[in-house]
Amino acid sequence: MPSPTHLASRHLVSTTCESISSQSVIAARTISSSDRRCRRPWSVVDWIGGKTMSWDCLPLELLEHIFQNLDFDERKPLSLVCRRWNQAVYSRPLCRSLCIELSRGVWEQGGVAEQVTVVDDAVVEASERDYRTVYVKWCRDTSEEVLTSISRLLGVLDEKCLLEGLIIDAPLGHGLCEFFRTHSELLARIRKLQVSTGTKDNGLKADVCVLKMDQLETLFWREIVSGVHVHNKGPLFVIDAPKLHTAIVKFGDSDLDRRIAWHNGFMELGQCASLKTLKVHLHPRMWNNFFKQSLEALEDLTIYHRVEDEYARDWDCMFSNMPNLASLRMRKVNDVILNAINRHCLQLRVLLLDNVDLTDGFLSVDRIFPRLEHLRLETAEIHSNKTLYLPVLKDLEWFNVKNQSEQSLTLAAPMLRTLRQIRDEAPDFILTTKSPLEKLQLDLHESDIPEHFFQPFPNMRELSIRVSSACPELDRMIPHFRNITEFVLIAYNAPLQCDQLLNEMLKHCNNVTSMTLCGFSPNLELSFPVFAQIFRNPNLKSLKLFGLTVTGNSFPVQIHPGLETFELRQVKVMDVAFGAYVFPSDDSRVVCLKSDECCSYSSSDCE
Repeated sequence: MPSPTHLASRHLVSTTCESISSQSVIAARTISSSDRRCRRPWSVVDWIGGKTMSWDCLPLELLEHIFQNLDFDERKPLSLVCRRWNQAVYSRPLCRSLCIELSRGVWEQGGVAEQVTVVDDAVVEASERDYRTVYVKWCRDTSEEVLTSISRLLGVLDEKCLLEGLIIDAPLGHGLCEFFRTHSELLARIRKLQVSTGTKDNGLKADVCVLKMDQLETLFWREIVSGVHVHNKGPLFVIDAPKLHTAIVKFGDSDLDRRIAWHNGFMELGQCASLKTLKVHLHPRMWNNFFKQSLEALEDLTIYHRVEDEYARDWDCMFSNMPNLASLRMRKVNDVILNAINRHCLQLRVLLLDNVDLTDGFLSVDRIFPRLEHLRLETAEIHSNKTLYLPVLKDLEWFNVKNQSEQSLTLAAPMLRTLRQIRDEAPDFILTTKSPLEKLQLDLHESDIPEHFFQPFPNMRELSIRVSSACPELDRMIPHFRNITEFVLIAYNAPLQCDQLLNEMLKHCNNVTSMTLCGFSPNLELSFPVFAQIFRNPNLKSLKLFGLTVTGNSFPVQIHPGLETFELRQVKVMDVAFGAYVFPSDDSRVVCLKSDECCSYSSSDCE
């Protein structure tokens, strides 16, 4: 039974942790980021139980509670402060999130072959740290002696620490299969598995290895092959993990389908009734049996697949097995795929699509996604003058979408709050119903402003406009956004004279607290009177001016005392008569004497 003193100590720790956690973490990070040879932190004190106590005297349990809020890269320098802090950093509770390497690869001179060395046996046998994750590695030329040593040390470490995670970096082949078979009992208990594997062989001769992993919750599997000439009729590994909830399976180092070698997968999942999140690369002949099973628990799905896979897979049957899918991300989507999604995934809330071709019929009739809250359509071609109903949509990203035959899709989204739109020359969509838009990012490429923005948006708070090679009527648009608090204007590849625009904004928008003006190749153009008028806004807290050309006769400009953030970079003041007065600070004046040079000031210059 715990002693009264021990119980009192635990109570003291539990009642103190919350009160000092934020302050102590900040102090610890400060020490961590300073010189690694920092002295003992005698000057850092805190109140505990009414007493002033130095950091090095804090209870070990309290130090562990503080350090667990830091990443290991932040904790590691703290281990050099003193023995007590070292003991806390490498204590059993904190070491459970670390990984011990049993083997590592070393390249020979000239990079001809890779040799694998195993950690000293004494390190594992003498360690008192409670590691829960282990990393093992070998290569094609690794000897049987090294593989035997790895397996033996893995068994010792598992007996001491009761491992929960395993990271494997090894080539495909007989060695990997034997490793899995040898440690079948360990695989049945671990909760996390990460495998990076691959091959340069055109063919592999090995029996199918079934991995029974009853406790596995998280899986990461990566395959790297040298080319597309790897032929395997079926998977080499089948993972049976009834408790698996997150799986990532991909080819190569890229999350996308670009610059990777497509091949039939060497791994396939078996029955996964608990799977909630899946991110996967799909070859046309991959995972057909997997997607035939009921995946009622699946909520988040990301798929990257080849073009020919659009027609090689029964998408209608596949999505009918995912009735509770809430988030879907795909590339290379066509009418057949989106029709299957719309028909079967009635709980869908997030839909992110890239490289889309909807010109064959899906949008030829009115469509509705009843629960969709976030939609992204990127690099797409559509053909429709119908209506897309999105009754609860809150976030819309509409990038590089071209509507054929100069038609416009009608978008009914009465709850839309955030819109990011990149508009090209071709018509894309019309926002018909008034939406409570709060945030708008509008990119214009050689096109006019969409007509649906020439109506009042009283809820708009953040307005960001990017202009490229165009001179849209921004001044006619601004009065409809009277209540904005943040304004960003970026122009590139074309000069933009923004006097009239800013005059309209300063006249109609009285609540602006943050303003950013940025010009690239060439700069934004602004007359000095309008430039000076910006500083008269008493509500302005943040002002950033980049790539600006100010013209006309200059005069002193008084910075408002409420301005907290102020940055000026690559700003030219073109006053031929004399240097431009840029920033008076208090009663003095900061003067730029050379109008042909760029000035750069930040908020620290204006204190």
